[in-house]
Amino acid sequence: MKVIVASSDYEISNAITKQFLGVASASTSVIETIDDFIEALKSDEYDFIVTDYSFDGTDIWQLSKLVNSKKLVRHALPIYLISETCDTEVPLILAKEHHFHVTSMGDLVENLQMAHSAGYVRGRRGQVKASVLVIEDDEDASEIAFEALRSDYEVDTVPDGEQGLALWKKKRHDLILLDYMLPGRKGNAVLSEIMDLDKNQPVIVMTAFDKPEYNKDFILNGASQYLPKPYTLMELRAQCGSQLNKAKLIYQDYYHDQKQKKLSNLVCELERELKGSNIEKARHLIDAIKLILPQSLSEDEQARIWSSVS
Repeated sequence: MKVIVASSDYEISNAITKQFLGVASASTSVIETIDDFIEALKSDEYDFIVTDYSFDGTDIWQLSKLVNSKKLVRHALPIYLISETCDTEVPLILAKEHHFHVTSMGDLVENLQMAHSAGYVRGRRGQVKASVLVIEDDEDASEIAFEALRSDYEVDTVPDGEQGLALWKKKRHDLILLDYMLPGRKGNAVLSEIMDLDKNQPVIVMTAFDKPEYNKDFILNGASQYLPKPYTLMELRAQCGSQLNKAKLIYQDYYHDQKQKKLSNLVCELERELKGSNIEKARHLIDAIKLILPQSLSEDEQARIWSSVS
């Protein structure tokens, strides 16, 4: 397993490479510039890309776009972003849309080993399936939901709330289908804990109690929608598609709001440093601000990069 470590920060790249010490048949190459990164990718000698959020003046969104651009897509590799390097949390549903994974430093090696044993894919990234977690104690109902959704989604099923919470915390599914009448901890208690950890997580509550007061309680407690039993498979698929589309917009707005708050704080810091004539600190703040400002690599910009390394 050969890994490109794309990082211009020595401390970060060193911390990443240390994770692979003692790992059999694993090697890393630290790449510090976009030019060298392109050349390494074109060599087709590597299996994975591991990067921090910002790399040689770009961010993860631009880097992923570059890797999957027309010039490089046949060399494209799975990209893993180290979560500890992000100033704001990157929503996993958006990371999946932009063809990269988010992993903690501690889980990095395990995740890459699992992906390597499953077989990594070089080349154009296809449409990635959204993940759905079905928390349902009725075996027949759980099987029906699984069969109805598995062609369009990656589906996990569990029979109770405790197992559901544990699996969701590990995999952070894009959508949860939550039965209300579960053994042990009821669906409303499971919903409450999920909302405490991620208020934007889309959850469809499935219940046989189709009454206005229940609907009100589910929605006010954070559920995205509730689906009264019995439901048709058409209704189930329609609700899943609708809530996932809505979730992408919600997470995108949430992430942009986080970035705006970060930008506002950086501008305030910059004003203080300029008043104090701390030019070196001000330059670092300006670089950080540039990474947050909306930007993308156009085809012309990509062409310029290519001309510089051709």
